[in-house]
Amino acid sequence: MRVFTVHTPPAGNVAAGEVMPMLVPEGFSWAALLFGPLWLLAHRLWWPAAALFVASLLLGFVSPWAAAGLQLLFAFEAEDVRRWLLARQGWQVAGVVAAADAGAATQRLLDAAA
Repeated sequence: MRVFTVHTPPAGNVAAGEVMPMLVPEGFSWAALLFGPLWLLAHRLWWPAAALFVASLLLGFVSPWAAAGLQLLFAFEAEDVRRWLLARQGWQVAGVVAAADAGAATQRLLDAAA
């Protein structure tokens, strides 16, 4: 089972009662470990992507092991970075859903709302 936090958009961004919640998984992200800044860009997190790229580049000159350690640390904290930036944009945490994958979590969320 995987745990997802449910985030609802700010009230100003909701059009005519249409609410599309965002599910953010808890825990380690393999995609963030393997693709780092590209993973951040795919989630539209521009500034953290730039910061991770520059930090990885600088640490890579010092020690490849330090750059690998940074990437590993980022993989553990990547989803928390997403949550933090969603909160800064005004998204509210609406709850927590546990399911096997994102599709099942969405279905469970919709079933609970009905």
